[in-house]
Amino acid sequence: MHPVGGWGARIALLISVAGLAACGSDAPSPAAGDPLHYLVTLDQLAVPDFTVTSVAAHYDATALADGDVTLAAALTTCGLRSAARVEYQRSVDFSTSNGPIDIVATVERFAAAGGAASAYAANVRQLDATPGAVPASTGPLGDEAHSISVVRTTSGGLQAVEITVVWRVDNLVNIITARGRYGGTRLDDALILAGLQTQNESGGASA
Repeated sequence: MHPVGGWGARIALLISVAGLAACGSDAPSPAAGDPLHYLVTLDQLAVPDFTVTSVAAHYDATALADGDVTLAAALTTCGLRSAARVEYQRSVDFSTSNGPIDIVATVERFAAAGGAASAYAANVRQLDATPGAVPASTGPLGDEAHSISVVRTTSGGLQAVEITVVWRVDNLVNIITARGRYGGTRLDDALILAGLQTQNESGGASA
């Protein structure tokens, strides 16, 4: 016969292992869907009269980095698997416009959350290095989030603002850029869009 104490130790070990397995099963799986399905859509835009000016399409690391070789290399090193971007615009009188008149939405999917976190940090560094960038808090958004605004004077003497929000949801890095008249376009406008895109990701699309 096997000693009772030996069986007790083995049972305790099995229970411990089973408990660890159960805890592990509660962890969310990394997003595996096509980023095209996560992008904020035209029908989700609360402001009327937007049209699609650059259709949703896949982008590689070079295109995502907009000429920044260091960022492109970082995205690749961090395990970029797929990415997509779309742009919307509306024709309005800029001098009296309220809300964004140009919106660019991007989703980058990485192999794992760790790589996404590193890519998020690389995106933040690039944004903060933009001349005239003013960082601002976003409030709770995903696992981590950051935003900046840049104000420029147009050729007509009016002030325009570009607001960019970058945030991470597990292994997804998101970027929303909203442009419009300074005073008429706010961080809140970009954050509403960010919330909608995050909802799309929480839907669990995997196609």
